[in-house]
Amino acid sequence: MAVAPSQLVSSITEKLIVKPSFPTPSPLKYHKLSLIDQSLSHLYIPLVFFYSKQQQEVNNNIASIHDLDQVANKLQNSLATTLSAYYPYAGSMRDSATIECNNGGIEFMNVQIKCPMSEMLNNPHDYAEGNIFMKDLPWKNSFNGSLLVAQLSRFDCGGIAISACLSHKVGDGASVASFFYDWAKVTRYPNQIPRPQFIGDAFFPTPNGPLIAPLIDSKLEKCVHKKFHFSASKLQDLRAKIAAEAGVKNPTRAEVVSALLFKSAAKAASKINNTSFRPSNLVNYVDIRPMTTPPLSRNFIGNLLTVTSTSASHDEEMELPRLVREFRKEFELLFKKDPVQHNLLVLKLLETMESPYAMDEFDTYYCSNMCKFSGYSIDFGWGKPERVCAPMGPFKNFFILSADQSMDGVEAMVTLEEQHMLAFECDDELLEIASPISSF
Repeated sequence: MAVAPSQLVSSITEKLIVKPSFPTPSPLKYHKLSLIDQSLSHLYIPLVFFYSKQQQEVNNNIASIHDLDQVANKLQNSLATTLSAYYPYAGSMRDSATIECNNGGIEFMNVQIKCPMSEMLNNPHDYAEGNIFMKDLPWKNSFNGSLLVAQLSRFDCGGIAISACLSHKVGDGASVASFFYDWAKVTRYPNQIPRPQFIGDAFFPTPNGPLIAPLIDSKLEKCVHKKFHFSASKLQDLRAKIAAEAGVKNPTRAEVVSALLFKSAAKAASKINNTSFRPSNLVNYVDIRPMTTPPLSRNFIGNLLTVTSTSASHDEEMELPRLVREFRKEFELLFKKDPVQHNLLVLKLLETMESPYAMDEFDTYYCSNMCKFSGYSIDFGWGKPERVCAPMGPFKNFFILSADQSMDGVEAMVTLEEQHMLAFECDDELLEIASPISSF
């Protein structure tokens, strides 16, 4: 019998501070935040990886399944090594524009969850945050604790979950992915030394002094979160269909999925509001690392982002071929410009000095494409995780795309207002391609 959400209980068995193995060199003591860093609240980016007892028994090169204390020690030791390289996360905010890299360390918790792991994975996600993350920390705008909080959760069945929340002020989603890759690699190979390179404010300094307050923060009132799976085979068929109709060569899985989510969400909004089509806008966050000259590798850490924006003023402009064609046109324009000197996100922040694209005359949606990062490739020594999850956020009308376990399909995490989600998840066009995932 499944455990009801209200019955799930977790208790902190140990809470400690993990400090970098080696002190930060004096020349790196102060990490300057860029305009994009300062424009964001902390927006603690959450991610959790679940590993079953069976996985640990098969891949038992780290520690015996019967010695989870040794697992905890291994993770803490590898985390200390990783923090020596990712030193800003172990620091503290000196002011709105500076992190003091003082080797203060990060919070690490050992938690016992009094249920089998399967009960959490097979129930809806919305009650899990207080168990596998520090309560209310995911996507939190501010926090008096450390810039990174990590947790090892142990289930009654012997399964474990490894989770962390990382301040968005230090880095974007790609930076978080790099951190997890490196932490996992150091756990497997303790002699490995990560080599991240922090950009700081080298690309996007603030032209008129530090920002007084963040411009972009998390707002999740009346929102719900759902996850949808797009199989590789369904995506292949949809991509071929749109390629023929749109005249776009090899549309990507992210292009077709974001177009479909955008269209379905806009239709849902019109249905719930009982209105004709309302002008809508999709803002795609784009990683600039591949666009620089020369291209930057994944170990460059910071909020290295720009945006594209695609609008539809009439419902006929929401047809998928037209949207994908516009996405491709906007993306190609990005590559023709210097992503540092002509960064659309930076220009918009400087122009408005408020959350960009928050326009009353448009319903604005946002998409972050993390398909090149698959959490299922994060291997701490037990092989691929059984499940990779993130809680709802960071604000309404947000889509996060990531690769599925096969690496060829897509998992889409969708955050909408509750009433809009009721219509969205019943959209026939969406359900022809996507399968709802009801569990965490």
